[in-house]
Amino acid sequence: MSSEYIGSAVEAWRTRVEKHHAQSEGAMEAALREGDFWRTLAPMFRADPYRTDDEILNVLMEMVDEDSSVLDVGGGAGRFAIPIALRRGASATVVDPSPSMLEQLEGASSEVEGANVTGVNAEWEAARVEAADLVLCSHVVYGVADIRPFVQKLHDHARGRVVMVSFVDSPQAGVAPLWEPVYGEERINLPALPELMNVLWEMGIYASVRMMAPTGPQSFESVEAAVEEVSGRLFIGSDTARLQRLEESIEGYLEAEDSGYRIRGARAVRQGVVWWDVEG
Repeated sequence: MSSEYIGSAVEAWRTRVEKHHAQSEGAMEAALREGDFWRTLAPMFRADPYRTDDEILNVLMEMVDEDSSVLDVGGGAGRFAIPIALRRGASATVVDPSPSMLEQLEGASSEVEGANVTGVNAEWEAARVEAADLVLCSHVVYGVADIRPFVQKLHDHARGRVVMVSFVDSPQAGVAPLWEPVYGEERINLPALPELMNVLWEMGIYASVRMMAPTGPQSFESVEAAVEEVSGRLFIGSDTARLQRLEESIEGYLEAEDSGYRIRGARAVRQGVVWWDVEG
């Protein structure tokens, strides 16, 4: 990294991501650190391609012209690529490093007629794909340490527009307070939308932002359900001592509500659609 970025938004992003990853890797069992992280989660990322109640998808539909091309970076099981291809007649290429995600993409796209969707199994940084009219990158960059070249490649592959979707808070920020009673240290959250905007500005990209309606925060039916959900997100695995610390402390972090419980102080989930046009 050039010295001109020391103390900059780019360097601050890198430092935060690396510290977060170090915490996570120190907590994960070997099975999670190796292989395809998404192999058990990938089926959850399928979505109805005909849905009309997805606010993000509806915004994307407004941005995609008929018969245009779309490059979906980190597009996984085709949550956005498949409906865009179906309803806009677009050709969509999904780049994703997870074989499990691309298996789901292939399965989901084979269940509908007329979806011109292709999967490319590669990390974005190494992917060799053609430019597209619109380049989409939704909920991907939080854990990308070397953010500047990642975003620059998005920009360079867009003939018309780049669209990014990001949460305002780190995806796991809601359960972050419970990291400390389990591991004895404060959780370092990944950067998200505010930090992304700082990076873009530093790169000379002055993007527009459209905020979506807030949802949540997440609720749990019972204390037991909260333990089960949170233990996975804290990488507790088979460690009984960690599980015991979570079980002993979690009630102090929960507050009752009509639908059950939620983590005290948890904020509503907010996300924004960020876009900029690429000059020819």
